[in-house]
Amino acid sequence: MSGGCLSTIRCAVKDWYNYYIYFSTAALFISGLVLSHSFVEYAVVSTLIDYLTGNWKKQHLPKAVAIINLQDGVATVLAVVLAHVADSCIGRVNMIVFTTISYVSGLVLLWWSTKFLGPIGEIVTFYVAAVMLAVGMSGREPPLKAFLADQLSKKENPNEEEPEQIEGRTKVWWRIARFSGATIALFCLPNTSWEKAFKVSALVMVANLLLFLFGYGISAYGLSFYGLPCYNILEPTGSPLRIIPGVVKLAINNRHCNYPRTEKGFYWKNHTPSQFEENRGQIHLSPKVLFLGWLDKAAIIDERTPSISPEEQENCGHLCTVEQVREVKNLFSLIPIWITFFGCSLVGATGNTFFFEQTSNLNFGIGNNVHIPLKSLFALRSSIRFIISFFFWSKKATQQHVTRMRIGVGMICSILCCIAAWKVEVHRLYLIKEKITYPSNSTQITDPINSTQIISMSILWLVPQFSLLGLMDGLASDGLYEFFYDHVATSMRSYGPSFSDCVLGFGNFIGMPFVLLCRSWFKDSINTSHLDRYYLTLAILSFVCLVMYAYASYSLKPFHMGKASEDEELNEILVHGTDGLTESQPTRSVSFPKRRRNVPNAAAATATKSQPTKSVSFPLRSISLRLKDKKVGESAANVDSPEHMEEPLLQSHASTEAEEGLPPDDKLESHHD
Repeated sequence: MSGGCLSTIRCAVKDWYNYYIYFSTAALFISGLVLSHSFVEYAVVSTLIDYLTGNWKKQHLPKAVAIINLQDGVATVLAVVLAHVADSCIGRVNMIVFTTISYVSGLVLLWWSTKFLGPIGEIVTFYVAAVMLAVGMSGREPPLKAFLADQLSKKENPNEEEPEQIEGRTKVWWRIARFSGATIALFCLPNTSWEKAFKVSALVMVANLLLFLFGYGISAYGLSFYGLPCYNILEPTGSPLRIIPGVVKLAINNRHCNYPRTEKGFYWKNHTPSQFEENRGQIHLSPKVLFLGWLDKAAIIDERTPSISPEEQENCGHLCTVEQVREVKNLFSLIPIWITFFGCSLVGATGNTFFFEQTSNLNFGIGNNVHIPLKSLFALRSSIRFIISFFFWSKKATQQHVTRMRIGVGMICSILCCIAAWKVEVHRLYLIKEKITYPSNSTQITDPINSTQIISMSILWLVPQFSLLGLMDGLASDGLYEFFYDHVATSMRSYGPSFSDCVLGFGNFIGMPFVLLCRSWFKDSINTSHLDRYYLTLAILSFVCLVMYAYASYSLKPFHMGKASEDEELNEILVHGTDGLTESQPTRSVSFPKRRRNVPNAAAATATKSQPTKSVSFPLRSISLRLKDKKVGESAANVDSPEHMEEPLLQSHASTEAEEGLPPDDKLESHHD
């Protein structure tokens, strides 16, 4: 390898290190809580279905599955609710402390019931402990993750630093802590009793909570010196979700209002009128999403009260800005995609319950001395998910078309996962039936309801379905988060994991009545049930969801719109950078530092000349701005006439082509001259 190649690799590694790696003593203490969450998840939460079925006096498989599904579903919904409360009222630190104490209380209660109560008492106590565990699980994301991100900025005000850089640092710290917690749990508690698992998990979380509170105490007194953390504690500024009920309520109240005939009929506030369409003499806000056009009426200025200014109407809660309406429309436009994840959510819920129950009769031993722990299957699933997510770290891998394909491949993996589970269950039930019909020892009759009878089938048979389940999580589930990140406002991005988990968590609620009501498929024991039929039904349902997703992602108009983040940056340029489009400075162009994707080429620039709508092309990013000539001339800001905008727009394409041969630094300098 030549010296030039080695120098290039060293520079690339150095740039990556400086961009993503940032040491913070405060983040080190916070990562302890992340580690404890991962430890408890792998040591306890992942296999709670085995705890329930093992302690029930008489097996009640559907009831146990329903309890676990309810716990997981409530935890995903509570994550969004508690994050909203943290950002609106009590702050992230208080929410982290509250949810962690609830987590510890649930673990202590389970340990106490296991040590001092019998099997029946353990089950009754579990109902109370399950609620505490659900509250504790919901405090991991986004409060804890967002608070960790607050500590990873090199500037006093994190908002002044590039959000993608802070997000990258947060991922590095988060994944290292999660991996460490999982590794410790698997090596320290591979095949231990439930009493010891609950006890050790509670102690680990208490110890890390005390370290976290120690750092918070140092910060509360304003101390900062070597070896001691000083948290960057931000006051709650309000949750971005608060605008959703306000926009919906005002849109319903103004449902009888007519759409305005000019853009001045909408309340733009400090923003320049842009991103609107004219249809039959009426103005509609972009994006024009199916069934969501009525939300535009929340930003229509009431002409019947001319004595009241729009600012006063906004302060009284009688008017919303166009920006708020567009944020809500961008969020609601994801509903079709969320619906198509119905199959993946059911498969994920099944992976946490029935997949583990399939191990009841299997042989965990390999050879004479090797025994595979049950938690290793969950670790296999999580490891594959982590590896897949690592492959999609680069900016090229987060482009919209790549994300759509990523989700589609993940849905295909969910279909294959159900087919693999179906084939395994058919073979397992065949061996169970053969063992019952032809017992190897005539003096010992096998109980068909007893799920502890070991058969000649290795646990390795379940590796394919758990591997495919991990692929589904890494491709589809994490791809859903990236899709959410690209199509919502910047203020809502921190809610991406919570919303994605909430969408996937609905499978837990939907699966509960199905499991409880279909008694012909789900009986008290897994050996008398027909999970093979259930898995085959899930495969068919997942295929239908895949077809729906293909139509929703490639055919529906909302998903061909520009990203919400691009719309915000474009509006900022139209408001604060209008001098760059004036006649006195016709050649000025603007570059975007965030997510540089889809650089327009010369062919695309030439094609835009013949289009009825104007395309504003900026270097390093392509944004389509639909502005009609008449509407631009009548805008409230009176930026420029269409004749004045024509020349600089075309010159922007020329400047882009001329700069393709320049280094990145030279390009950025040329854009800011």
